[in-house]
Amino acid sequence: MRPTICLLFALSTSNSFAAELVRACDVGAPLAIVRDSKIADTHIYYLQQGGKRRPVFGDPDQSRGSDVVIQCVGKNIRALVVSGEFTANALQGFVITSPPGSNTPERLDFAEKSRPQWLYLSKREIIAVVPTSGYGETSARYVAYHHTVGQSNVDRVDAIDQLPSAGGFEVINLKAQNRQLNAGK
Repeated sequence: MRPTICLLFALSTSNSFAAELVRACDVGAPLAIVRDSKIADTHIYYLQQGGKRRPVFGDPDQSRGSDVVIQCVGKNIRALVVSGEFTANALQGFVITSPPGSNTPERLDFAEKSRPQWLYLSKREIIAVVPTSGYGETSARYVAYHHTVGQSNVDRVDAIDQLPSAGGFEVINLKAQNRQLNAGK
């Protein structure tokens, strides 16, 4: 009886480490989003780079999500954009790029009632713009999350009524990209 129990345990633990590739994206460094540990309509999501795999929000409990949208966008600078319903009372997500001249991937995190609709990419800055639709902590039309390349400790969030200037940026309409992604399924 003991060998059977050991075999069942070994099979169950080996399956728990089998991760499903959800999306791969080369942002100047190859990245992938993988998931495992399905419960109802949720999975635990991981960011995989090289041989290293880590939960997208630090630990597995915070990285359990549903309704997750993953996009690989950009022409001159590539970006991985992930958003979904994780543990916060909002849609959480992040943008990862690896701009030319940067030694490590750059990450910008966000959390709002809606997904970002526009992404502004340049060699020096990432801006994710989220429409507020009248909800949230501001009466402004948009919330803009800013990340300056090489300075993660100075990320900021601004409430704005007009979209940022496109000068010097590649501007990506994520909503349009998402429609194209879903049409291709």
